[in-house]
Amino acid sequence: MAKLAFLLFLVHFTVFIYAQNVADTTTAISNSAKAEDPSQFFTRIEVFNELQYYKKHDFYLNQTIVRTIVKIGKRFTTRVDLPYVNNTFNAPAHYKTSGMGDISFRLLGFKFFESKLSAFTASMEISLNTAQSPILGTGKNLLIPVVSYSKVIPKRKMLLSLVLQQTNSVSGDEERADISFTKLQFIMVKTFSKRTWMVVAPEWFLDYINGGLSMNLRSRLGYVLTPRINAWITPSAGIFGDFAGRYQWSLDVGARYFLFKEMNLKKKNSG
Repeated sequence: MAKLAFLLFLVHFTVFIYAQNVADTTTAISNSAKAEDPSQFFTRIEVFNELQYYKKHDFYLNQTIVRTIVKIGKRFTTRVDLPYVNNTFNAPAHYKTSGMGDISFRLLGFKFFESKLSAFTASMEISLNTAQSPILGTGKNLLIPVVSYSKVIPKRKMLLSLVLQQTNSVSGDEERADISFTKLQFIMVKTFSKRTWMVVAPEWFLDYINGGLSMNLRSRLGYVLTPRINAWITPSAGIFGDFAGRYQWSLDVGARYFLFKEMNLKKKNSG
């Protein structure tokens, strides 16, 4: 499995070298804010650290993720997430409490439709059981189909998105519980200037293995440091539910670097 993960990683970066530099057509809000839109594909590197607290079980999970997103032409994208995880969960002494987590890949995202103000996309993601310790990952290989629809409201400098995701385990540690849940997320992106924006993103989870519905409320404040570099802070609150992984309080800080010149703040269409 580790060899497969490495192979997919190499394929991703081979594509990265040849990725086309093509601007998206939606220009009603700033490009930096549009990077929050799941239907907009920008080639970029993101690094963020997220601290999660699971109140009912009283443990913390801290993960640092390096994410690369590569746009291929106007309609395709790929993504790789490399996580380093630290977990305070009460586990047997021989378990590693920190190390590499589950690597995930977006094999191919495809934009089925795009107009000046709206877009519809779909993708297939795979999460691999690559964690160095049972408490650093799910113990399962996951298939994650995702669809999203986004629409810009120019007069309000706002973007609205709806994301539907299904996660199912297909193999892995037979002693670990199977995973099957649906996630529905609503995303509202509001720009205040060329340099600042805010995201509000409630998300609901319907878990078919553990039963029940849970909800988190995620938010984000973003700022443009330079034409190619953004930074953000993302506080999130668990509203209801009690299953770890679907209900959590968390805080993450991060930054992204855009590889191409479309992110130049001097452009008139940058918002």
